[in-house]
Amino acid sequence: MADRRTGARMQLVEVDDAPSVTTGAQPTPPHGAAPDARAGRPRGTLRRWWPLAALAVLVLTGATVVVSARNGAFVARVAAVPGLVRPLDAAPEPLWQTRASIAPGTVLAADGGLVVLVEGAEAWTVTSHDPASGAPRWTADVAPVSRSGFESTDVICPASRADLGSLLVCLVREPQVLYSGDVSNQEPPRLAVVPLSARDGARLGGWEVRGDVVGIDRVGDDIVVGTLDDDRHLLVQRRDARTGDVVWSMVTPEVMEAPEQIVTASLHVRPPVVVLHGGQTLVLDVRDGRTLVTGARFGALQVSALGERFATWAPSGGGHVHAIDGSELYPVEGLPAELTADDGSLPDGVIIDEGSQLTAVHEATGAPLWRTQSSLDPRLLVSRRLVASGASTYGVIDATDGTELWEIDTGTALPWYPTSDGTLVLGPGSSPGGGPELWGRGLQDGVRYWSVALPEGVRRVDAVGGVLVVRTEKELVVYG
Repeated sequence: MADRRTGARMQLVEVDDAPSVTTGAQPTPPHGAAPDARAGRPRGTLRRWWPLAALAVLVLTGATVVVSARNGAFVARVAAVPGLVRPLDAAPEPLWQTRASIAPGTVLAADGGLVVLVEGAEAWTVTSHDPASGAPRWTADVAPVSRSGFESTDVICPASRADLGSLLVCLVREPQVLYSGDVSNQEPPRLAVVPLSARDGARLGGWEVRGDVVGIDRVGDDIVVGTLDDDRHLLVQRRDARTGDVVWSMVTPEVMEAPEQIVTASLHVRPPVVVLHGGQTLVLDVRDGRTLVTGARFGALQVSALGERFATWAPSGGGHVHAIDGSELYPVEGLPAELTADDGSLPDGVIIDEGSQLTAVHEATGAPLWRTQSSLDPRLLVSRRLVASGASTYGVIDATDGTELWEIDTGTALPWYPTSDGTLVLGPGSSPGGGPELWGRGLQDGVRYWSVALPEGVRRVDAVGGVLVVRTEKELVVYG
């Protein structure tokens, strides 16, 4: 770890002063050798040894170049993984802060900037900040705040863990009039889709969704939205986020929401699939809307994304890993862990969370690789190390054989999940006085290299576009 994390391993120590070297001092002869009469002029010795010295310099220079290249490759690899913090050179410190919310869809990365959505006195605004300095790159109004007598306006900007590129999409739930029996005011709910340029905040169009929206999310530059029709079937559409043009559309054959049976419809986008819950569970191909799997009515089917595949599990029938066409590949005893970050360092393995234990199976065949007892939940995979947490504890498991490398009990319930910069686990902790801290512990050995004070009332610590973002109820602080 030292070749990549020299700064993180530095500790303040005291050393004795080295003996001073007098310029022109003569070298001490080897033990038992007669002193050279020409010791004051060791030119022959220098002639004999300079090739070895030059070779040593070349070797040292070559090693430095290799380490530097490895550092650069390592930083680039980690920085490209959504959900990981760009490798830190030392203990992070607060760089800048701004107003923000802890609600989903309010802090995201786009076009290299950190975009923050806030509700102002007059309007909901999005601002793109320079991640290092916090300087605003641009600010744009998305929607006016609610007027008196209207429902509250809600705005979110759906995001993935990765940088969204040049397109930012915000969703505005249009407010309706309160306390009115006028038929003209009993219109279906409306949701405005507001596409913006992530480069300058310019509007790129706009369209509306009418009806009772049960779920909406982003896939690439498209939006997948589900609305209930008058018969409580679910209409699901994938539409171009800029224009609203329909890419594909389907209607569920079964009623998905029945208030008298306490059944509520929902839609979740988990590429490569879209999962519909309600009167029954349907798994759709996110690319074309084809139905891949239909769960038994009220069968409590659960679904987990798995790269180019997906997995299902139900109390009756157990679990299976499926190909993208829906065909069953092999059975599993639980659901694959849905990690917040995965650097692909375990390409042939799938981590399965079975509740009281974790297992790994071969991705292609389902053959067991290892099994270990653990009550912790898998959070992220980096450098073949699995970071897991639960209750008041977090730690690391060797993802190649299931060996527990280390575990730390903080003594209090974890307020947020640990993350990583590829070499350290960045996890929650507390100071001797009880204040919240960020602890940097070695991914391999669990050694605590530094502790950094966090704001009181910290609620979330995330990696957003490679940036370490700390959030309280009303503030966002970027550390670096």
